Amino acid sequence: MNRSEGAFRLRQPSAMTPYAHEHLMLNLLGRDAGWGDGVADIQPAAFVDLCRRHRVAGLVYQRAGRGMARAEEILPGLKETAHKTLVDNLILLKALHEVAAVLSEEGIGFVLLKGVSLLGFLYPEIQLRPMTDLDLLIREKDWPKVTDTLKARSYRLPTEDEERHFSEIWYHQLIETPGTPSTNLEFHWNLESVERSRIDPEELIRDAVPCEIEGEAFLRLSDDHLLLHLATHLAHHYQSPTLVWVEDLRRLLGKGRFDWERIGRTARAWGVENCLAYSLGYAERAFPGTLPPEAGRFRLSAGRNFILGAFRTENPVLPHRPLEGRPLRHAVSMLLLDRWRDAARYIAVHAFLRTAHAASHPRSLPRFTGKP
Repeated sequence: MNRSEGAFRLRQPSAMTPYAHEHLMLNLLGRDAGWGDGVADIQPAAFVDLCRRHRVAGLVYQRAGRGMARAEEILPGLKETAHKTLVDNLILLKALHEVAAVLSEEGIGFVLLKGVSLLGFLYPEIQLRPMTDLDLLIREKDWPKVTDTLKARSYRLPTEDEERHFSEIWYHQLIETPGTPSTNLEFHWNLESVERSRIDPEELIRDAVPCEIEGEAFLRLSDDHLLLHLATHLAHHYQSPTLVWVEDLRRLLGKGRFDWERIGRTARAWGVENCLAYSLGYAERAFPGTLPPEAGRFRLSAGRNFILGAFRTENPVLPHRPLEGRPLRHAVSMLLLDRWRDAARYIAVHAFLRTAHAASHPRSLPRFTGKP
């Protein structure tokens, strides 16, 4: 693949680049592994805030050298954020060990998803990968048993309306742990909506592989499935992408063992080929040289590249201009990422469900907002 062409072409910064903070962040994450040029233009508070928003402050702190220029102005803020991530993650891991013990007692199996599944595997230190909640994949038929089991132990379950809302609109349910501070557990029975993709959860569970977190054994997705899930998740957060999800992909591409033929077949079967191409292109834009040769086959079509090119940005951290809040953001997403028939099915099904819900529950609002 010619990495100098296409909508994801990386533009080199000029001497007076307006994105000095973004280039420094990428440099420290691995592009050049150094401070680079333009350090004198850095505003420490703004730089730390940028790293925090992209959830890579711990990684940047780890890579930043203490003897480099202006390190004494920048490192304290990064260190503080990394410490907060450590505390937050320890709380989440405590919740994981507790719920795992409860589910194990009842014979309920699960597979770790997203950030928590990457600890130990891609991130050797837990403060390097921020998490906001815990994501667990279960069989949908086990959901009633999960609720009965956790309700008996004072976990906070969704209300009847909330449970109905998430069953109709999304593909997971939310439960809060007891005690203070509480944390959110997301119980998934799929990775994406069934109208927008064709993922087989039984295949995910069957092919799950062992992993270890803080001395306890768990299961996570296989490398092939993990790559597809991370890529699809990143693509479906096109409105406000976060660099840590790109870093997840970059680390997995460097460490995972892949069957690229199988990945191609599975992406077609799931209907996520465009999501895979989008996210791999994003990773290559942010970190040139990331993609192995085998990944070069996954490219957006000329038409979709044209759509992406219409939102081109000079910001090296983003794949395109931010779309959050734009009236056409959903249309752009479906034109860019979905197969036409899947987009039509998704619109039809969800329009019907939302209309029916509004008619029968005109004043009900879900307590949990969930994550798209």
